[in-house]
Amino acid sequence: GLEDAKHKSAGAYSKGMKQRLVFARSIINKPKILFLDEPTSGLDPATAQKIKNIIKSKQLEGVTIFLTTHNMQAADELCDIVAFINDGEIVAMDSPRNLKLKYGEKSLRIEYREDGRLKNQLLFLDNLADRQIAAEFLQSGKVETVHSQEATLEQIFIKLTGRGLS
Repeated sequence: GLEDAKHKSAGAYSKGMKQRLVFARSIINKPKILFLDEPTSGLDPATAQKIKNIIKSKQLEGVTIFLTTHNMQAADELCDIVAFINDGEIVAMDSPRNLKLKYGEKSLRIEYREDGRLKNQLLFLDNLADRQIAAEFLQSGKVETVHSQEATLEQIFIKLTGRGLS
């Protein structure tokens, strides 16, 4: 995506253009190990998706990729193993799925109509009372939508470290 700027000095590139250039330089020599720091930072969603697709194809080619990021959605999408680091210590390390299953709470968000108004309720599947309420809602015929939810990696990080992402 840098063809139109090929005659420009790299110093005149926008942040997103510089990010694409750095990424291209990192893969040009077909490395077996790749270290990427925030590879989609500053990119528009379409370009970020292209970069993620390239990363996935490199994984399939057997390239080992170390990715540092604050973007937990990218980590969830791209990483086989995630390590949460807090104050220089690894506080948890596993697959994104296993981290969410081990530390997260499975829930349902039920949207329903009551007195003509749309309302919603969050119910936790590990709680017997909430499961009973969910069954009552489903039998009532008031339900408009049901969304199953799992904890996000960001929620797990905050839970394990006691602080948010910066």
